Amino acid sequence: MKRASIRVQEPTPELIEKIRRARVAISQQKPRYLKCPYCQHNAIPVYEDTRGHVESKCKKCGRITVFDVLNMRRLRPRTK
Repeated sequence: MKRASIRVQEPTPELIEKIRRARVAISQQKPRYLKCPYCQHNAIPVYEDTRGHVESKCKKCGRITVFDVLNMRRLRPRTK
């Protein structure tokens, strides 16, 4: 059986800088995990500034799910 070769390229300096800035931006934020609706496994981490829709494949059950990050927030009870 012949395996397909995988090309691996080093990221450009501009892309490395974008990755570094993104890591600095989330360094002070606490991640929360969205659970797979099928098996309840922690599917993906999201941060406070994550918006919109994210598609992810669960590593445990293999199902692909689209998450609406804003509508899957945990609401904290209001204290008086």
